[in-house]
Order: sequence, then structure tokens, then C-alpha cells
Amino acid sequence: MLKFGELEMELDVVSAFFHAFKWFLLTILTLGLAAFLYPYALTAFCTNRTRLVDRNGRSRRLVCDLDIASRIGHALLWFLLAWITLGLAYFVYLYRVAKFVAKHTAVVEEASS
Repeated sequence: MLKFGELEMELDVVSAFFHAFKWFLLTILTLGLAAFLYPYALTAFCTNRTRLVDRNGRSRRLVCDLDIASRIGHALLWFLLAWITLGLAYFVYLYRVAKFVAKHTAVVEEASS
């Protein structure tokens, strides 16, 4: 296997805690509806803090460009499917979220300092 580089995530505990806490509060305030948007937020949150470092030390950042309208539209479709299937579609939904976020992610050059 030819190794191109490595992924490095710059994620600290404080950022992760406040991100999770914010979504916990949103889930309570929306009576659970925000739970369908949380997987997008979590995946995009982690993706946007990841960079690809090649063998030469050149760094590129992963950027997820996923707007709220796309997230809501995709989540509504899967909410309906989960409701119709009595929750069984939710297990497939999590994989589709990962694919959906990956489809909206690009690898971009980091700005020079």
C-alpha cells in the first residue's frame, strides 16, 4: 500500500465539550428534533479540524462546505424514512450522513503564514 500522507485532527477537549453541550441544549429545546441534525454537525465539526499532511510535510486542510438548508433537507427525508420504518432507517441514516458530508468536503491548500 502506497502511503500518501497522514490525517491530523486539531481537536481539543474544551471545543468538543462545548460543541456537544450546544447540541445537547438544542436537542432539549427542539424536543429531540435537533438530534437529526447533530450527526451532520458532528461530522462537519471534526472534518473542518482535520488536515492532510503528505510525506514531504506539505499540509492541506479538509473543508466541509455544507449549508444548513442542505442539512435540513437531507435530515427531513431521513426523518420521514425513520418514522415510516419505526426507527430502523436511522441505522442506515448515520452511514448516509457520513457519505453526504464527505461529498461536500474538499481538500484545500493551507494559507501560507
